[in-house]
Amino acid sequence: MRIQKPEGSDIILPIADVHVGGKLGLLHPDTPHFKQNEWQKYTWACWEHMLSRLPKELDTVVFMDEMMDGPEGKFNKYGALITEPTEQRAAAVKVLQSLAERAKERWFLIGSAWHVGEWGRETLNLAKDLQATPWRTEEVEDGTAQMAGHNLFLRKGDVVLDFAHPRSVTMVNKSMPLEREMRYRLIDNPLPPELQGVAKIKCIVRAHAHDFGIWQDRHGLAIGLPAWQGTYYGFGVGKASVARVWKDLGWAVLFVDPKAAHQVTYDFELYDYPKGEIWDMEAKKWISQYQA
Repeated sequence: MRIQKPEGSDIILPIADVHVGGKLGLLHPDTPHFKQNEWQKYTWACWEHMLSRLPKELDTVVFMDEMMDGPEGKFNKYGALITEPTEQRAAAVKVLQSLAERAKERWFLIGSAWHVGEWGRETLNLAKDLQATPWRTEEVEDGTAQMAGHNLFLRKGDVVLDFAHPRSVTMVNKSMPLEREMRYRLIDNPLPPELQGVAKIKCIVRAHAHDFGIWQDRHGLAIGLPAWQGTYYGFGVGKASVARVWKDLGWAVLFVDPKAAHQVTYDFELYDYPKGEIWDMEAKKWISQYQA
């Protein structure tokens, strides 16, 4: 059933950690020169399910980056499916274009340096391809973006939503970092001068950790976004880490009405992993989480 937009609300969709170009990232079935693997066929079905549930028109989409898997450093030969930057960006456009076209406004953040790296310019190019506005992006002489980790403050009336890609390490206790960031956000992430005294942050959205979490109290709402990349271990990602930082697959959508009693509400969907839940990069096979 398609989600109905509440009367008087703006509907905002944050999307993060799609990781197009990685072996366990999202891949469009019609990507030239590349075929979906078993995991990608499953996640593409989940992606299409999300599109079928979302309204055909969105007020805002916030691309919270790591849309592409990036160079991956020394792990490239193990985790990368598409290694050429322009091909990876084209594949990301293939995945994201139809979603972007639903939105009246589109914002883009810069993700973690591990994936963005010197590809900051590719992230900016992707934003241009999707006709999205990068958030306060600055460049050095070689054109590389220098804004990884900065926050997007989106204002709706006297309500401000704070989006950022980096997030505290969650480990087992997923809600704790969300609570801490929400309570101290005005210290850690002060509002731009033009918003101070005229609006308040009522919601923070964080990505990067790939796990879903909700924390809500009298100060507002905090959401940790799920991702669209599968879980793996090997070559630096150990079995214990997989057990503690278990990934979630899915999405969350926000409804903002500054005049309502609850100014920011949400809906979400999480998808089960298939039987082969973790990709063992050393053994090159799918294994169960219980074997890890």
